[in-house]
This record gives sequence, structure tokens and C-alpha cells, in this order.
Amino acid sequence: MSKKVGIDIFCKHFGIELENTMAFGDGGNDISMLKHVHIGVAMGNANPEVKEIADYTTDDVDNNGIWNALKHYGVI
Repeated sequence: MSKKVGIDIFCKHFGIELENTMAFGDGGNDISMLKHVHIGVAMGNANPEVKEIADYTTDDVDNNGIWNALKHYGVI
């Protein structure tokens, strides 16, 4: 199992298309998930490998990183 598989199961259960997904990550175990979703966001404290593959890098979680990314993409 992987977070990528978790995304697929979640989307199937709720009828969400993959092009309507966004995920946040900071570690190597998040890479396949971030590549899989429509928008992969690396947290500011993420490993360099994660930032390299992400569509966007936001601030650290302690500096409103998730909020800032959602705002950046017009979700909120």
C-alpha cells in the first residue's frame, strides 16, 4: 500500500475525479502521491527531492503553509 493507493481508494469511494485532487507532503514517502494527484504541494520544510517533483512549494506548516497553498490555487 501507498499514499497513492489511498488517494485512489478515497476518490473512488467519494466519486472524485483525479483532476480535482491536491495533496501536501514533505517526505520521501509522499513523492508517489504528489506525482499522482493533479496538484502536488511540497511543504516549506520538505526534503529537496519532494520540492523538486512538486507543482508548488508552500510555507512550513507552522507558517500557514496549507492555508497559503489553498489561497494560491484559489480554493479559499
